[in-house]
Amino acid sequence: MKRAIARATLRTLLPVMILMAFGVSCAPTSPEGSLALTSRTARPVRLDAGFSHGAYAVDPAGVSIIMSTVPLEDLQSGDFQDAQLVDIQVMWEPRAGRTPVSRDSTNLIIRYVVLVGDQVGIYGGGGFGWPTGTPGKTGFGLDITGSSLALVDSTDQFRDLLSPATLLGTVGGPLDAALTVKMRDTLSQIVTDRLGRPRWVLDAPFPLSPDRS
Repeated sequence: MKRAIARATLRTLLPVMILMAFGVSCAPTSPEGSLALTSRTARPVRLDAGFSHGAYAVDPAGVSIIMSTVPLEDLQSGDFQDAQLVDIQVMWEPRAGRTPVSRDSTNLIIRYVVLVGDQVGIYGGGGFGWPTGTPGKTGFGLDITGSSLALVDSTDQFRDLLSPATLLGTVGGPLDAALTVKMRDTLSQIVTDRLGRPRWVLDAPFPLSPDRS
């Protein structure tokens, strides 16, 4: 009886062990994600968002992902009340078992934009994320396991309850360079219009890996 139970247990655990060995996350084939922005204060305030619109792009400078809670068409037409968008640049790609990871590890540049009514708040900072998928060949995603963000710009009436904050969660989507550029340009225009001065979401490209030329 004990041997039968042991064999049944092994059959149950084997698929789990295989998934753990090769990674439980798969390359995303459609835009998806869930992020939580939480203040690092005595009484934490948390802002959650589910992302179902977006894509990623690859160029010689690296990989970037932009995700939105509302469709591009609504952003372009202004047909929305509230929205959240995240724009992430991957500076270098960690490798499991070969990349030393500490609390201070950073391989992501993060811009998180909160649109509420006619107000806007832009949070910026760095973070660490494990990639899923092969850039340029499959869908690509990030499991963000650490970050530090703070408000870097906003309209006068925007109320910041989050700085300093931590961003955790997962995002990912299909390869679509045209959509990525359109979403970033649209977001930059919205931010510029609301601030009343030019403000681009993407400031500078970053290398994908420190050991690549």
